[in-house]
Amino acid sequence: LTYIMSAVAFSTYTLESKFKECIEIVGNKADITEPHTMFWLRVLFGRMRSRWVGAATDTRVPVALRSSLYSLFAWRYGVALEEVRYPLDAFPTFNDFFSRKLVEGARPISHVPKGLVSPVDCTVTTVGQISEDNNRVEQVKGSTYNIRSFLGFDPRENTTETSELHYVVLYLAPGNYHRIHSPCEVTVSKGRHFCGELLPVRPWFLQRFNDVLAVNERVALTGQWQFGMMNLVAVGAANTGSIFLDFDHKLKTNRLRDIAVHCGGDISDKLYPSGVQLRCGDPVGGFRMGSTVVLVFESPKGFQWSVAPGDSLKVGQPLGQVA
Repeated sequence: LTYIMSAVAFSTYTLESKFKECIEIVGNKADITEPHTMFWLRVLFGRMRSRWVGAATDTRVPVALRSSLYSLFAWRYGVALEEVRYPLDAFPTFNDFFSRKLVEGARPISHVPKGLVSPVDCTVTTVGQISEDNNRVEQVKGSTYNIRSFLGFDPRENTTETSELHYVVLYLAPGNYHRIHSPCEVTVSKGRHFCGELLPVRPWFLQRFNDVLAVNERVALTGQWQFGMMNLVAVGAANTGSIFLDFDHKLKTNRLRDIAVHCGGDISDKLYPSGVQLRCGDPVGGFRMGSTVVLVFESPKGFQWSVAPGDSLKVGQPLGQVA
């Protein structure tokens, strides 16, 4: 037993040393502040675990069991089944039910001509402004991440002296509607896929550990709205490696052979030369389990939030507007 424990300890020490060496060699792209902690989070919430869960939830459910299984999930997580567009036995897999569509009119879109509406059903985790001299912003009160690493570029380089940069983090609980809609009228010109970890994104977890959003698997869409730059980022989470876009079916996330960006993997860029035109409230994509959406956007000075951390929102409800 002593030999076994010694071998395990030595192997663990070697793997952790290699992980630290790896992120140092590639320049610590995610600006990880605590490599030791991040290593153990990787051990606990490995990407393979999410693939196993994804495979299980993508297994076809017998028709006779569908209503009972999905109703049990709805009871546990507070899903409003009266909003679901199709009968429960019409969803072949749990993933199909999880990324369900809603009946027409279930999410009316507020008229906010100079502002934004919520792109998801969610709880507001944090809101804030990006200052000129700080790359790190709050993922939740008490912990931070590097916004440049998160987006793959420094958003401050694309702003003018008369504008400001704001951000909001929106958490989707398991029972929430998991499709993403456009928060405003926007033209998407570029998409980026960051292979990464699949760590939990529940607010209590984000509060305890820095850099989670900057290392997790994510898809970032960059474009222009009426007041400048707009970034919408869909962030994967534990058991949630599958992110999809309604206008780009070639996107594949959490692939087996991909290397995490912060460990030396490449960012997958895709340009949309003609631009993807989205009206406020138009469908964008979604998740096949609970996760997080982050908006990072430019606005004139005087943007005022209509929400605060802890608020619950549904798609189409106001987030804020220019005064």
